[in-house]
Amino acid sequence: MAVALVALDARIVVRGDRRERTIPISAFYRLPGDTPEIESELKPGELITAVDVPTPPAQSRSHYLKVRDRNSFAFALVSVAAVVDIGDNRRIRDARIALGGVAHKPWRIPAAEEALRGREAAEPAFREAAEILMKGSKPYRYNGFKVELARRCTVRALLAASERG
Repeated sequence: MAVALVALDARIVVRGDRRERTIPISAFYRLPGDTPEIESELKPGELITAVDVPTPPAQSRSHYLKVRDRNSFAFALVSVAAVVDIGDNRRIRDARIALGGVAHKPWRIPAAEEALRGREAAEPAFREAAEILMKGSKPYRYNGFKVELARRCTVRALLAASERG
């Protein structure tokens, strides 16, 4: 669910010590860095009290795709949440793409989304965005296949989202 919430620009509302604060979900999860034991921006004593999901534009469409090794495993090899706002002329007004299963947190690259704005909602633009999304990825010995899998899943999710409605 975190991957979809990142693509939807959700905000996490937390409460602790009689104080409430809101954290954009894109900043809620942390990369391991020097403190791999700390996975989120929650502070001791804080509790999530709400998840605020903004209403997307009326013309936007979305799709979630999850690829697993076997149905018995819940964890995704790769997942993609795509939200596209397409005008009457089939041009993309806005797009959001989040990947799961490829990093310690849901992954989003704004440059890939920006590359879609103003483009026709079609496979060539989606392939270009997928390339940008995966540029600089650093797979390990046994997970290199995920790079191409993430590219293909991104294109597939964007195609599915753009065909809805």
